[in-house]
Amino acid sequence: MTSYYQDTISAISTAFGKGAISIIRLSGKDSIEIANTFFSKNLSNLESNTLHFGKILDEEKNIIDTVMLSVLRGPNTYTGEDIIEINAHGGILITRKVFERVLKAGARQAKPGEFTLRAFLNKKIDLTQAEAIEELISANNEASLKAAKKNLEGALFQEIKNFQKELIDIAGILEAWVDFPEEDLEFKSFQDLENDIDQVLNKMQNLSQTYNDGKIIKEGLTLAIIGPPNVGKSSLLNTLLKKDRAIVTNIAGTTRDVLEEFITIRNLSYKIVDTAGIRKTNALIEKEGIARSKKVLKEADINILVLDSTKQINEEEKKLLKLLKNKKFIIAWNKIDLSKPLKEIKHDYIVEISAKQKINIEKLKDLIESISLNNPNIFEEDLLLTNQRHKNALDKAILHLKHVRENLQKISAEFLSFDMRLCLNSLNDIIGFDITEDILSSIFKNFCIGK
Repeated sequence: MTSYYQDTISAISTAFGKGAISIIRLSGKDSIEIANTFFSKNLSNLESNTLHFGKILDEEKNIIDTVMLSVLRGPNTYTGEDIIEINAHGGILITRKVFERVLKAGARQAKPGEFTLRAFLNKKIDLTQAEAIEELISANNEASLKAAKKNLEGALFQEIKNFQKELIDIAGILEAWVDFPEEDLEFKSFQDLENDIDQVLNKMQNLSQTYNDGKIIKEGLTLAIIGPPNVGKSSLLNTLLKKDRAIVTNIAGTTRDVLEEFITIRNLSYKIVDTAGIRKTNALIEKEGIARSKKVLKEADINILVLDSTKQINEEEKKLLKLLKNKKFIIAWNKIDLSKPLKEIKHDYIVEISAKQKINIEKLKDLIESISLNNPNIFEEDLLLTNQRHKNALDKAILHLKHVRENLQKISAEFLSFDMRLCLNSLNDIIGFDITEDILSSIFKNFCIGK
């Protein structure tokens, strides 16, 4: 870990490509000294949080670019170290030339997430906040953005600290029993201790149970549009996307392969898949498309079975319903602008639509969101778990606490105290206290370079 403190690092912090401005960032104890070797003004005695107009110079003092340069002195910076930020012109070539000059001057190219890692190591943020930064950048819907912002503001950190505070009081009593076994100490009755543990345990379990929906909010779901040929699957895809993504004709079997797009419906994100119409056929290419459609049907989180309301159910459609028996799916009776459904099917999730005339599409969206989540009221929760690492560590803490609760009057206080320490250590893992270098590496490797 020492190399992270010793080196001065640099990276291009803006996205690759043409733009008005690109930002090259340096962080480390030698940032200002290194910048002095290529900037046209002396930065040594300049105050922190100041912006300066000047030029980036090559080793022969030729001008590379005219820039605005910020001087930010630690510890009151993002990383806790001295930071230099160069606002250069945003062309790909000019940005690369400025960055190469910075590296030649003595900075090391930053690893992915290394700026945020330094912020964590320098105690500017806790580990949940560090992970929230990556989730904030990756958020693709309002709900995931809201969850990330809450964690960035310290909501999860504070909740874990609250758990620890309550558990430390209980752990203190258990430790006292270990240290003074013959003193007949009784700070609380067994019943009171059990009640205290139950209260914390209940809150921890409630938080853990938000993960399944939290994961959906963060990562999204796969939504497949399936059905026989020529029922309006591609029309529905185009209507939901609000663009002509799929070819629509009156000829059955137009779609021969799966089409994938990403879409936000209400508060959630979906990979939406349009599939080839499922029917009996001898056409080789269409048969392959149908085989892929059935594979998508099996793997999708939610299926929308589109049926033609102007026709009776046929044998192929009955087979489709059997395939969907153990799946989460919606029946969408399409073409209701032409006819009401000619046959009634019993199912919990049915909507009558016209993809072409955009009738009841909003009802379909409401239904999609309502069956996507295990808890329809999840958006009202103050705090959600969206991170698998947090979920695993919290469940491990819950397991150790349950062991304490179940054995409070059965086994020696030494064993109870040991389990309580394991519980507290698991909670520490969430917020980053006494965490190993391997865990840190696995977390920060997914960050963008320059963050």
